[in-house]
This record gives sequence, C-alpha cells and structure tokens, in this order.
Amino acid sequence: MKYIFALCAYFCFSTLSAEIVPQTATLANGIKIIVFKNPILPSVTVWTHYDVGTADDPVDLVGLSHMLEHMMFKGTPTYPEGSIDKIINKIGGELNAFTNFDFTVYTFSVPAQYLELILSIEADRMVNLNFSEQIFLTEQKVVLEERQMRIGNHPLRTAAEVCRRVQFIAHPYGIHPIGYEGHIKAYTHDVLMNHYKKWYAPNNATVIVVGPYDLSYVLPLCEAKFGKLAQQDLPSRERLMEPNREGLTTTVEQENPRSENIYIEISYRVPTLIKKPEEFQKMQMMISTLFGSDSRLIYKKMVKEKRLALDVSGNYSCGKDDMDFTFSLQLAPNMSVDVAEAFLFEQLQLILQNGLNENDFKAAKQDKLNAFAFAMDGEGFLVAMAEQIVEGLPIEAISKYEQLIKDVTIEQAHEMLALVFANRPVLIARNYPMRKMPARNYLRIGQEIELKNDKLEKNSPPKKKTTEKSAAAL
Repeated sequence: MKYIFALCAYFCFSTLSAEIVPQTATLANGIKIIVFKNPILPSVTVWTHYDVGTADDPVDLVGLSHMLEHMMFKGTPTYPEGSIDKIINKIGGELNAFTNFDFTVYTFSVPAQYLELILSIEADRMVNLNFSEQIFLTEQKVVLEERQMRIGNHPLRTAAEVCRRVQFIAHPYGIHPIGYEGHIKAYTHDVLMNHYKKWYAPNNATVIVVGPYDLSYVLPLCEAKFGKLAQQDLPSRERLMEPNREGLTTTVEQENPRSENIYIEISYRVPTLIKKPEEFQKMQMMISTLFGSDSRLIYKKMVKEKRLALDVSGNYSCGKDDMDFTFSLQLAPNMSVDVAEAFLFEQLQLILQNGLNENDFKAAKQDKLNAFAFAMDGEGFLVAMAEQIVEGLPIEAISKYEQLIKDVTIEQAHEMLALVFANRPVLIARNYPMRKMPARNYLRIGQEIELKNDKLEKNSPPKKKTTEKSAAAL
C-alpha cells in the first residue's frame, strides 16, 4: 500500500454525550488526511491546510502568502480562471479561503455527493497553478484595494495595525497578514510562483473532511487524487524572536472621528498552549469563567451594576510562537477611562487573590459540556475542531475532548489567570471619539495655537480687495 493507515474509529452519540474520534491517515508522499464523520450531514466540508503563513514570508514581501491565496482561484489548465467559482455556484456550494500568520486554508462546503470533485480541484491546483502576468497585475490591484478597505478606511483597524507592531517589534507577528502597501506593490509574478513552488507540496498539506463519510470511503479518493503528487524538500522556517520587553508597557492612543464610544485593549504576552491540550483547556475554562456570558461576575459588575462599560471581554490568541491575552472594554458614554480601568484591574486583582467565582466556573464548564453534547447535531462544532487542529491542537486530544473539560479544576483555571499576570501588560491601547481624548500637552498646544489664530483673524482689520492689475504686478 502507498499510504500509512493510522486510526480507524467510530462515532457514537446519545442525547447526553457525543464521542468524536477523528480518523486519520498519511499518504506515502506525506499529505495528511483527517476525517470527521457525522452520518446525518447532507453536505461535506473540505479544508485544505498549507503549513505556511505570513510569518514565513520574506521580510520585504510580507503578505505574499495572502496574495498567493488570491491567485489559487485564478486557474490551472484544467480549471481556467473563473471556472472554480462557476462550478461551486452551479452545485449550490460555498468556497472561501483565509491566510493567518502561520497557515493558509482553502474551504469548500458542498452537497455530499460532490466530495470527489472538490478533491480533484484541490489536487490539481496544489501543483498546476498557472496564471498570466496580466491576471496577476489585476489581482494585485484587488489586494491593494482590499487592504484599503480593511485597514486604510477603517480607523479602528488602522490603530490595531499600529498596536500589532508595538506588541511585536521584531517578530513577524507584528505585521498584519495582508502586509503593508509597499510590500504588496513589490510582489511580482515570478516571486509569487517561487513562493508557491517552495511551500505548496503534499508533504506540507493536510486535507480535513467533515461530512457523512468515514475514512474507508475518503481515503481511496484521496489516494487517487493526491497519491501521485511528488513530495519535495521544504525550506526551514527562520523567524526573528521577540526580545525581552524588560517590563516595558507601551500606551497607544488614537482620536477617531468615527468612534462613538471609548475602546480599550490591554494585552499581555502569554505562552502558546494549543499543543498542550490539558493546559489549553485550563486556559479556555478560565476565559469562559470570566467572560463566557453576561451572567459572569465581571460583566455583571462593570456593565449591569456600575454601568462603566457597554461590553467587557477577554481573548486568548494562539500561534506557532507566543502571542497574547487581551482584555477589551467598550466604555459607557461619558465614562472616565481612569475609573473604568481602575475598576477592571481591581476586580482582576480580587479574583487573583481570592480565586475564581465558583458558580461562574460551574456554569462555564456546563456550557462547554452542553456544546459538546450537541456536537453531532450539525457541522459547526466539528469544523471548529478542524480549525483547532489547523492551529496546532494534537489530533489525539479530540477523542478525549469531553474528559479534558471535566478534568479541569477551578484551581487549575485560576492558575491560568496567574500565568497571564506573570508580567506587566505589553500594550494598553485607547481609542477615543473626537474631543474625548484627555488634553495631553501636545494637543493643548495645538488647541492654543488655533485659538490664538482665531483671535488674530477676528481682531485684524478687513483685507482690501486686490484688483487684477495689482495682483498681476505682484
């Protein structure tokens, strides 16, 4: 046989729980196949994951992986430009793609009988991508417009882009996956094709199938479509690691004419735990205990009781390298930044000293177990599991997902909060509506100059009209 058979599994589910055991195999050329079977699904979702992202791009061509994502829809000799979209529209399916710092993923969701067609498309464009110089130049303009739409015309995201560079001053995570305008303009047809040939290979890819089929059905199809593709030597990853911040916290402030409320983000550098399932689930339980719903303690106090904020949340980001944990606040109208921040830090300090709220922890655990119990009612939960695998969660952790949740204790979840606060925040970002930013010295000086100029104009005598003749003489 040309492939290595890995894990043969089954699914069983009841009204109380679901057992999710992905079936896996690896073909001889290195491509990995992962199958999530749910027999009630009428459709099939296929994710083709390439282990390359923006953080692997050349430093002077950041966003190249994202540009390549666009070009993967521009055709091969078998599927010319535009044909993939037409095919998927005709069969009533959906397609998409996204590029992250660490990976690129292409997604299809189609009626289940079209699985073989999707595998044919993915196998073909894995090695046969072919587009003209003119098609590339046209799409380059599209990506420039996309950047303008996503970031340039969106003040909050403009601020977020600056904040990323503050959070990661050396590491490639510091630049948005779309790159800067100068990067995009520097791409060429040849550079893009070299990037494609360097990274797009079966031994750098994983195909994930979520649908009514098991591995015994999917594997022969994958062998027929992908089995003949040659593996290749892959480049080594060279990433500049982030230097020690030595306790430095950077504050970024923006006055935004399109904001109606004040937004605050407070970010801490934390380790990536996705490859350590037990630790990762502890972190997830801590987040759910603090911010899982509007019934949680911090939300109730800040939003419902004190009315300091319209929303408060926390987010943990994972990557191949360490990322961040961020607390986010949307303040109530006319609320003081100092008051809101002080109250949030006070509440977090009390939790750090006294432990997580037991009722909130129990509710968070039950919410997660409830979501797991209904995992087989559709494809959403299984696709979310596929995404976590793409992000680095070990496949074997999926089959014990429910037990991992059950095993987390309130003390272990509390340890994750202590891990977040092990260092000072890396970044505090505040976004204000116009004329709501505190009058910093440089702003006050600017206002005083404007006032002085206004007074001079009001007190100065009216200017005499200049005739055309005298103007010409001047």
